[in-house]
Amino acid sequence: AEDGWTPSAASMCCYGLRAWSGQSLRAMLQAMPLKLIAVKDAFSSKDVGMACFGLHCCDGDSEEVRAVLTALLPHIQKCTETFERHTVGNSLYGLQRCGDSQEVRDVLAALVPHIQK
Repeated sequence: AEDGWTPSAASMCCYGLRAWSGQSLRAMLQAMPLKLIAVKDAFSSKDVGMACFGLHCCDGDSEEVRAVLTALLPHIQKCTETFERHTVGNSLYGLQRCGDSQEVRDVLAALVPHIQK
């Protein structure tokens, strides 16, 4: 059996972060970067939007969230699909509590070409 996650599974896991809190959320955030890095297939625009959206409940100034954003960045950069309005909205909504870090800036910069299409 294949051990790797599909882009859809990874994005749904990130989306599901919104249901967690406290130490459980922190443990999930700590596990996510390795799972995201291991995904080899391209994320769809919907996958990107769902993954970002799930971060809206997280403390964006945490090391764990910054690590998730770093792992998510290549998937955003490689996405070739046009982002629909709701995907742009989900992505930005998810990042709104992430504060001001280089990781957030990098993700926002990667989203700009998708927003401008």
